[in-house]
Amino acid sequence: MTPSGLFHGFVEVGSNDGEKYDHLSSMIHAGGWGGIMVEPVPYVFERLRQNYGDTPGVILENVAIADRDSRLPFYHLAQLDEQEKGAVPDWYDGIGSFVLETIMDHRDKIPDLERRVVRTEVPCVTFQTLCAKNGVKRVDLILIDTEGFDWEVIKNIDFALHRPRLLVYEHFHLSSEVRGECRRYVESLGYETMEEGFDTFCLDVRIVDDLTRFWRRLRPAVAGQSAETENTAAQESA
Repeated sequence: MTPSGLFHGFVEVGSNDGEKYDHLSSMIHAGGWGGIMVEPVPYVFERLRQNYGDTPGVILENVAIADRDSRLPFYHLAQLDEQEKGAVPDWYDGIGSFVLETIMDHRDKIPDLERRVVRTEVPCVTFQTLCAKNGVKRVDLILIDTEGFDWEVIKNIDFALHRPRLLVYEHFHLSSEVRGECRRYVESLGYETMEEGFDTFCLDVRIVDDLTRFWRRLRPAVAGQSAETENTAAQESA
């Protein structure tokens, strides 16, 4: 997505195991990146720890990001037995939310979903607490993938304290109303936005540099592709 060498300090909220469908994996493994990877589901976090526990500069947090420091019920799917893995989608263990109905929205892809749902009380911290605990003063990149909770995370970030150059969040599970509200809010903070696939990319373009120039070249092409994709999806669902 971006030229190399422009981002180094990151916070990733909803890291899963840090490998599957992860935007940052290749850059982190290439070296030179430091940041925090957040994953609340215990057994998924254990895989994240196995993948990144020895990676220099990477901090792993087995917490959820919320609007307060607390312990809150979090819904996710039970760990699979080895023989079950071929019978469910490969994104199975990426399903997790504070909202049960968000989990149940996947029942068409996993028919026995209800029996697999687990309610776990997880430690929760605010974004500010996460950064303060780990001595983070500057964040270049914030990446959020929280199965429909992205807007709640974003509106509780103090952008006066932690203003990333690039913010990426998943809009796919947001309602059209919330999707629009979230995007307008981010734009009101001075970011330019564009949607690509399941995600919305938000760039602070106040600095005119290589990244801004790259963004300005890329943005019209991505906007055209997104419009074409949405039109195709609308025609297929009609």
